[in-house]
Amino acid sequence: MITLVFLSFHSAHHIRRLLSVIDQKFKIIVIENSSDSNLKDEIEKKYKNVHVEVCTENLGFSKGMNLGIQLSKTPFVFLNPADVEISNEVFYGLESIVEKFSDFAMLAPVYKDRSIHSNFFIWSKKNQNSDIEIQAQGKNFILNEVDFIDGTILINKEKIKNELFDENMFIYFETMDLSKRLISKNLKLYVCKNLEFNHYGGSSHENKFNNEAKKFRNFHYNWSKFYYFKKHYNFFYALRKITPNFIRALKNYILSFFTKKEGSLEREFILAEIKGILFGIISKKSNKGY
Repeated sequence: MITLVFLSFHSAHHIRRLLSVIDQKFKIIVIENSSDSNLKDEIEKKYKNVHVEVCTENLGFSKGMNLGIQLSKTPFVFLNPADVEISNEVFYGLESIVEKFSDFAMLAPVYKDRSIHSNFFIWSKKNQNSDIEIQAQGKNFILNEVDFIDGTILINKEKIKNELFDENMFIYFETMDLSKRLISKNLKLYVCKNLEFNHYGGSSHENKFNNEAKKFRNFHYNWSKFYYFKKHYNFFYALRKITPNFIRALKNYILSFFTKKEGSLEREFILAEIKGILFGIISKKSNKGY
């Protein structure tokens, strides 16, 4: 009934950790964005319930997750980045819920620690007191209707149909974009606060790729931010939203010539931010860019 999809980019350490604890009754698809065919051979030999799809290039989040959805053969698909700590209790809980209740487009567990960051938001008044209680397998699951879900998401394929992730977005703002599009079609998004997990943001890759990953994130966060606001509002609104980022980045870039050595990595990180903004403004594709 549920297929688990994990998106990996130089994340073999996380994939091995996750597969060692997940019940092998679940079908699992690993979208390997780093062309690591050795990982495919290793994993598929060890786990008969796992298919590793090795991509010839880094597809990013949107294309990678869309591929996972398309490869799955079950009505529900649970999408995950690799840098999560998640228990079988969550998988079994979601499975129990969908056996009783499927009137949703997306459903998600919640972060165990939401003091700093949350994986969902409620903006509209109608969702302030919109709890649904589902009784399944001798447990009560409380679902809260929300306006946005990030990252780790159970997708109802029947509900979303052609509303997949926008593949113009390489990474960042893609779940915000999908949430907004689904709600505009009067589809429901829920979180279940009975089911919790940990997400270790920014640690999906091996440490040796840290510098490249930082440039990557700096570029794509700014590109996607501008793209999102231009898509859902207009060019000038997006320009207003991105201008503070541009001014801060440009100021830091100029200061770096006085405070950083020639060839400083910090200057490269700032330059990636500036390029992301400029590429977004001129509508240049986001796939490599920085």
